[in-house]
Amino acid sequence: MTPPDEHLPTRTLPRVRAQFSIRPSLRSVRLPRDAWYLRAAALVVSAVISMGVLAALDRVDLGAYTMAGSMTALYTHGLPYRQRARTMAGFVGLLSLGCAIALATAAVGSVGVSIGVAVLLAAVIKVAHEASNVGPPPAVIPIFLVTALAFTDQDWPDVPLHAGLVLAAGSVSWFVVMLPRLARPHGPERRAVATAVLATASLGEDPSSSAARERLAAAIAAAWRTMSLARARTDEHAALEAHIVAAERILVDPSSSDPARARAHARKIEHSRTGVPAPPLSDAERAQVRGIHLDHDARRGFTDRHPVLAAFRPSSPSMPFFWRVLIGCLAAALISYALGVGRPFWAITSAAVIIQPNLLLTWRKAPPRALGTVLGVGLFAALAPAAHLDPLLAVAMILVLNSLAELFVPRNYLVGQVFVTPMALLMSQFGTVLPTDELIRDRLLDTVIGVLAGLAAAFVIRNGHLRRHAKAATIRLEAAAIDAEALPQSASADELARARRALIADLAAVSAAVRSSDSEWWTHRVDETRVIAAQKRAHAALAALDR
Repeated sequence: MTPPDEHLPTRTLPRVRAQFSIRPSLRSVRLPRDAWYLRAAALVVSAVISMGVLAALDRVDLGAYTMAGSMTALYTHGLPYRQRARTMAGFVGLLSLGCAIALATAAVGSVGVSIGVAVLLAAVIKVAHEASNVGPPPAVIPIFLVTALAFTDQDWPDVPLHAGLVLAAGSVSWFVVMLPRLARPHGPERRAVATAVLATASLGEDPSSSAARERLAAAIAAAWRTMSLARARTDEHAALEAHIVAAERILVDPSSSDPARARAHARKIEHSRTGVPAPPLSDAERAQVRGIHLDHDARRGFTDRHPVLAAFRPSSPSMPFFWRVLIGCLAAALISYALGVGRPFWAITSAAVIIQPNLLLTWRKAPPRALGTVLGVGLFAALAPAAHLDPLLAVAMILVLNSLAELFVPRNYLVGQVFVTPMALLMSQFGTVLPTDELIRDRLLDTVIGVLAGLAAAFVIRNGHLRRHAKAATIRLEAAAIDAEALPQSASADELARARRALIADLAAVSAAVRSSDSEWWTHRVDETRVIAAQKRAHAALAALDR
């Protein structure tokens, strides 16, 4: 077996402080796989059902509220169905609650109150969405929906009806996202495992690539997490788990990878409608899988059980992120209103969207957001005359634009934003058709204000928690390596499995934490020597466990 250190470069940590260039933000990203078509199809089905009911009742003018609920169909597609049912129900309920609060705020009739409530809701949604496991797309959609509703014209007697429509359409979305379970009951697990198998091909082609090693470790950790959420013990799950164990074997020894075979296996795992053939495992590896099952059933910590609540703890790395969003959105809204925009929800949304957990990601989000919006309002100007002819035609345009946005946003945010902008503008006109020129002017002005306010908040408010989080992750990796080295020769398969899972999960966590910390402004760098030493020690411990 090849010693693991031979695959590690001299330096494994990226230096990103000098990468404040807009070029990376304008490039397209090649994704190994992305279930964008599932998200787009779910929204189409959910929206058609809800809008069909409104059309039958001749109340298409209420489409803004059902579209808000239908938008929940875009989420939770990466979760196993057992977990998806609970998570989607919570997501629909919380979004409906947020929309109800926004509608009640709008009924008050005070712009100041609407700004305050919309800003607070945007900050809470942003942090909660990042901490949750609802998955892509990002938080821009629920933030836009809630902030836009906070500035609508509402009468108190209509608030229960409008909030009820959001909840009803969201309930339809719940059934829609659960519907594929009838045809492919283990589809999410298959996609997660196929991603890990596909990542072994990249490492096999370039064994010296630390990035490929990190991607494989992250994919393996994500696959085990998906399998643990499924909480199933079927023959198909056993075969999928065997593929993850085989991927772990390649993480330890990349020379054992066969890229062509890995790609073929990944395609079969994800798309085959027959059973998944399991790769051969040794008796020790089969025993390790049994140990992993025991580990799955073990009691988890507060952060694992309640990640959203943990994100709002004072010591959480998400709290400076929360204050960035809150202050950036508030500044954007106040400036926009002072400049004459009567409903500055576009400014709030723009600021909330570009602010990311660290400064580098925030910086790279700003240029495509601004340029994509400029191009997007041009597309809206071309579509608006036709959309104003019939609300159902506007709905069809929204669904098409959303499908294009789901396709392009993960790959090229600039191109995706070109489709997101007219989609949001068309949605904002349900029930209240504003002059196109006025809408375009407000949208462009608010985008500029929101982007500048978001960047200013990211520069001014530093996130020192990221460095402490990276240090804590490094300490956990060191402890996991020490525990693995201390295992006696007589260690049981359960103990070996727990040690292996801890090492792989902590390797992935360290890479993500260090990358986030090193992308922050005005904060000390992580002790790079210590992190590299911890990674090497963990790789050596993994190799020892395999032997």
